[in-house]
Amino acid sequence: MKYILLFSLNIFSVAASAQDCSKELLAQKPGTWKAGLKGSIVNVSAADLAKEKAVLAKIHNMVNTGYSPKGCQVLYGTTFGKSLATNQSWIADPYYYSMYILRYLCDQQSADKSKYYVDHATPTTVNIIANASYWLNALYAADMGDDFRGYLKLTKRPEKKEGFYFMGEEKAYDEPLYEYRWLITYNDTLPFSYLTRKEYLVIQKNRLDKSLKENPGSKVYLDKYYKNISDFLTKSETELEKTAVCMWNDEERFERFVDEGTKGSFIAIKPNLDYYHKKLPKSSPQFFTVVYKISKDGAVFDTNMEAIIKAVDFSTLKNMLGK
Repeated sequence: MKYILLFSLNIFSVAASAQDCSKELLAQKPGTWKAGLKGSIVNVSAADLAKEKAVLAKIHNMVNTGYSPKGCQVLYGTTFGKSLATNQSWIADPYYYSMYILRYLCDQQSADKSKYYVDHATPTTVNIIANASYWLNALYAADMGDDFRGYLKLTKRPEKKEGFYFMGEEKAYDEPLYEYRWLITYNDTLPFSYLTRKEYLVIQKNRLDKSLKENPGSKVYLDKYYKNISDFLTKSETELEKTAVCMWNDEERFERFVDEGTKGSFIAIKPNLDYYHKKLPKSSPQFFTVVYKISKDGAVFDTNMEAIIKAVDFSTLKNMLGK
């Protein structure tokens, strides 16, 4: 009887090992974590860097404790530092933790039909960023410095959800790729504020002045935009204090303001330096941006991102602010 049982087990083992690779089987296979290449470290003091690494280690532990990869390898890494090319006054350092979901794929080039490999690239990623929002071209814990534009662009106002700010969803134009953005901040405050129409018009006038100085021959062409700005500046203070909502193609060539939500429009914003606790070290996280980029291209991405989103505890991140 024991011999028959052993023989049966051997037959099962041979059959399993001979089974062809399939996406369905790989999707159920336990995944792995892998540390990626070390990211850049630019313009960060040694003391701040050590504390920033400790913050990101806590974030990695939070995700790693609450989530186990399946059907993929999760490549993770960190980046620290701020640009040396600007003259901004920094209140806090930007630094971030990244995850890349690399699926297991059947190796069609191998004679062994059970072989598989880890994908080399992925559209599905997670970024948890301290003190910066890079999709706002970019918002830092700093002033605008010598930024050529003088303001940042917001596609829609943030929406408060369960104590956190949902910054919206963006879909890639021609593929099933979605990006979801969140802000974790102190209480009900934001690290940016909205430009008034008057502030925006003054910025545009200064940009026109610069263009005219560089190219005096453009005066006739630019005159109508000067007139548009001058005419609007004669309006009431009530009108001028409204939030500047503008068309993307009207920058430096001001035509009009539009209603929020108009297709092709943006809301002009600037860093809100009053948001920050300025006596804290630069290593302290004072807000977090969480960005999920998800490709709707298969069960592995869906399953893993659903589990990751559950593991990224916004309350834990909020409790780290100012520490």
